[in-house]
Parts: sequence; structure tokens; C-alpha cells
Amino acid sequence: MENRDSYVYGILPDVHFRYSAAEISYAVTAASHLHGIDDTGTELLGRTMLAAFFLADLVKEETKVSVQIRFYDDSEIHSVLAYSTRDGRMKSTLRYRPEEDVEQDQISEENLGILKVFRWRNGECIYQSIVPFRNVSFETNIENYLRDSEQVPSFLVIFFKQDGLHWNVRGLFLQALPEAKPVHVEAVREWAEAIEANKTDFLSENVHDCLDRLGKLGSTIVHTLEEGKPEFKCDCSEQKIKELIQTLGKEEAMDIAEEQGQIEVTCEFCNSVYRFPKEQVLELF
Repeated sequence: MENRDSYVYGILPDVHFRYSAAEISYAVTAASHLHGIDDTGTELLGRTMLAAFFLADLVKEETKVSVQIRFYDDSEIHSVLAYSTRDGRMKSTLRYRPEEDVEQDQISEENLGILKVFRWRNGECIYQSIVPFRNVSFETNIENYLRDSEQVPSFLVIFFKQDGLHWNVRGLFLQALPEAKPVHVEAVREWAEAIEANKTDFLSENVHDCLDRLGKLGSTIVHTLEEGKPEFKCDCSEQKIKELIQTLGKEEAMDIAEEQGQIEVTCEFCNSVYRFPKEQVLELF
């Protein structure tokens, strides 16, 4: 599979909106194969990765954004989690709930779980928002989060299609700038609805084709500010795992090392395995 993943940031000056357009087909396919995720899980994982990426465009470059959905106990999927930076360095994972732990009766008709959006800088959480993940489309949940938590009109369209063992995944995110007036918001809303209704025409090829079609749809200028290439890449390291072990405290860490002969940690994002013999664990304190 050729890696054609790309992103474009820009503005629609005629209507005072910003946009982000991205393809993460290669990244989603890599994550799906790495974690052995089924088709339903892959679609959820890919949408969560796109959401994290688009939300990362709204913050400073040194800030990382995580999007997590924790589902109620009647779901076979326990949770999904994705991180992204503004330049598209992303990682993600999805956990299934053991079959015996799945509740047979529906817990809530209105909500499916909890949506968590965090911002991180230098390993510390600097912002968090926790809202219900409602029984509506994924895209509507993200739009509602931005409307209710950020008070900013936003529109999200995502295209997902399986092609053999690979996935085609593209998205378009539109958000009002402070200068946007109600007439501008309504115009962009109509464009977003038209793109949603004709996703195959707008998003089946590549992001540049989508932006060309957007310009023709609205008879508007589409101004590009930045282009780049997103990448599915874990940022785990031996040093970070050492720091994680240190947070356990000497007594607990050594108890584990004595019992097991070592401390073994597997990264949930890339499956890398880190092993520390008890002598090395002792050196951490």
C-alpha cells in the first residue's frame, strides 16, 4: 500500500472559516493491523485518530491532544484512545471488553459512554473536558463537544471505505473564526451537509481534490496555509518507561521485581516490550 497520507491547513476567507483536510489511510491501516482490530473497531479507531488530529490543529505546536471514548458495559468495545500533535504525529489503541463482562441489557438509550478530550504539554495535562458520548454519529458528537465546550460552530465530515486489507480514510474539518457571522455559519453548514450527502464524490480521491470541489461548491476561495504528512508513530522510550516505574515508588516496584524476577512493560500503542531485571529496577531509586 502506497503511503499517500497528507494534510492541508488553510482558511476560507470569504466566509471567515478555517479548515483542515487530512488523509490517514496508511496510518489507520497500520494501527488496525498492529492491534488486530475488526472492521467495526477500525472505523471507530480511525475516526478517533482524525478527531485527535483535527483538534490538535486548534492548539499550539508543542501541545498534544488525546481523544478517548469509554463505553458503557453493554458494549463489546471497552474504550478507544488516540493522541495527535498538530503536525500529525499520532498513536492510538482500542480495547475490547471480555465477552463475559458485556452486559446484555442496554444501559442507556441516550448515551453510549463518556468522551474525554485532554491537552498535554511536556507530559502534563493542561486541559480536560469530559462530556457524554451520545447515541448519535461520531461526527455529531465531536461537533457537539466543540459547540458546547468551546462555543465554536464546527463541522466534521469523514469518509471511510475498506479496500481489501487496506482502508481509505479522509476527513474535512471546518471551524468558524471569530469574524464569522451567522450568515457565514449557515452557508458553511449547507456546504458541509452537501459534502456529507456526497462523500464519495468529495473525499474518495485525495484531500486536494476535496478542497478543489469545496471551492467550486461554495464559489469561494480556498487558501492553503500549510501542508504536511501525518504519521502513525509511537513516542514510547526506555527512559519514559523508567520514569513510569519510578512513579510506583521503590517499595512497590521492588515487590513486583522480586516476585517476577523483573518488571515487564508492554506499550499499549506499539506493542514494544521493555524488560527491567530487579537489579536494574533497584538502580532507578
